[in-house]
Amino acid sequence: MISTNCQCWKLVAQSGQTVLATDHDRPVSFRGEIYQPGLKVSTSAFRRTLVLSPEPLDLAGALEADNLSAVDLADGVWDGARVTIWRVNWADPEESDWLWSGCLSSVETEGGRFRVGLASQKSDLEKTIGRIFGRRCDADFGDARCGVTIEGAPQASCDKRFSTCRDVFENAARFRGFPHMPGNDVVISGPGEKRDGSSRGIER
Repeated sequence: MISTNCQCWKLVAQSGQTVLATDHDRPVSFRGEIYQPGLKVSTSAFRRTLVLSPEPLDLAGALEADNLSAVDLADGVWDGARVTIWRVNWADPEESDWLWSGCLSSVETEGGRFRVGLASQKSDLEKTIGRIFGRRCDADFGDARCGVTIEGAPQASCDKRFSTCRDVFENAARFRGFPHMPGNDVVISGPGEKRDGSSRGIER
């Protein structure tokens, strides 16, 4: 039986530049966009990698497109580009399955071929956005946020407690933690009870 399935890749760079490519030998019209031939990736290898190790994916193949050049790849233009991959029936594009979404985490080129590392959207959940509220200081000792000069005392160290910052380094004004944040036991405290986390021996 002859398969009419193909892969359609949509790459969107952080600049907004877009590449639409398919491994079919003719252009494929899908979701109002035209995917041009030029993608050559082993479908079986892609499926096997997807099942055994969902992220990251490492693929090797060839990719030719009007908006994609080896120079741009080498210069990092496509680093972090968003990638969406579909399996499409080129004979009836309404029949399609979403395969994968994520971003390009690494790109290497050699002799017109490429090797890309793909990180799935789940990797976004591993990123720390903003600050984490905690009693300890989250600055690196001696950096600009900390403000303590350690050039003359290379052996100096800090345990990131407020009491150390205040009493040892006289740097309380630049402490980057939340030493007065109530502890979990405040939730279960009754009228007149003083529970601020000190019952767990938390130092400030």
